[in-house]
Amino acid sequence: MCSDTSTLLSLFRLAWISDSALPTGAFSFSLGLEGAVESGLVSDLSSLEEYTIGALYGAAECDGVAMLEAYRAIADGDHTRVKDADAHLLSFKAGEEAREMTLRMGRRLIELIHSICPTPLTEEFYGEVVEGTTAGCYPTAQALAGYALGIGERALYAAHLYGVANTILSAALRLMRLSHYDTQAIIYRLSPLCERLYDLYGSRTMEEMTSFIPTLELAASLHERGIGRLFMN
Repeated sequence: MCSDTSTLLSLFRLAWISDSALPTGAFSFSLGLEGAVESGLVSDLSSLEEYTIGALYGAAECDGVAMLEAYRAIADGDHTRVKDADAHLLSFKAGEEAREMTLRMGRRLIELIHSICPTPLTEEFYGEVVEGTTAGCYPTAQALAGYALGIGERALYAAHLYGVANTILSAALRLMRLSHYDTQAIIYRLSPLCERLYDLYGSRTMEEMTSFIPTLELAASLHERGIGRLFMN
């Protein structure tokens, strides 16, 4: 499908695919925030905002690059490259919970899009995910969904980053003493970062992906061994 984010239809669908109510299971995860709060790495609004910024940079230079690579491969009709991007991304997920998150959410989004607006590629990809021959990471599923819905790559990139921030800040409401106004103010302050991250990482290739956010990796590893849990990750 041709992408065009200038139409009301594509904007409506962008809002839909960015909605936290989309049944992908994102509410079950905190992107390591629970471990960060428990260990004291995040203890107030300032450290929460810094943690969210770190997560956005991590997503931009890893998952975001893989998503754009998959999206461009779909546009070029190169299905092999889509699957290569998916496999390459999974190899970057060192933690058990990080792998579980991207695979669980990816499969649910692929199932949703395949059932609502199937294309030959979503049918092929969904079949391989069910068979277990393709992993089906969440950013790859976002690329498939975005292209099928006519959402341009820049808008889809923004939706991906918004999802990362929203996942962390929604979890923060259940883990910390703060208000919805506090989390919405953080979202607002970080919104200009989206453009900057696209300019920095939007032209990177799969071979240029990086993933080094020590604070988040430490928080996730602590959470995997934690006793009290509200979230999977």
